[in-house]
Amino acid sequence: MAKTHPHIDSPTREDLLRIAGERPLVDVYLALHALVLETLPDVVNSVDEVDASIGYAARQYGYNGWGMAAVTPFSKWVSLTIMKGAELDDPEGLLGGTASMRHVKLASVDELEGKRDGIAALLLAASRAHA
Repeated sequence: MAKTHPHIDSPTREDLLRIAGERPLVDVYLALHALVLETLPDVVNSVDEVDASIGYAARQYGYNGWGMAAVTPFSKWVSLTIMKGAELDDPEGLLGGTASMRHVKLASVDELEGKRDGIAALLLAASRAHA
């Protein structure tokens, strides 16, 4: 039997702390989510209550059910995955990976702050890429 993965639409900070609060790097996870919302204030978002992954822009900005991006906490980093990241200009070289999906891995809030403008630019570009 497959596990179910319930979601919460537009989760609050308290929702995210409840779901991801025991995981390492929750401060990076919350700060990255805040940056996404600051950059794209009207973005549709939903958190998976099992794996704490936050999906952004499903069926918005011309994206299908998978959406535009996701923030996922792992034990040693928090990943911002951009679903069609290979299609974006990345002048700061932030995106890793070799497939259509690309990611930015962050291991500290300081690292996030150092890459803040570049990440915001990637999010804006992704939001316009399929509009």
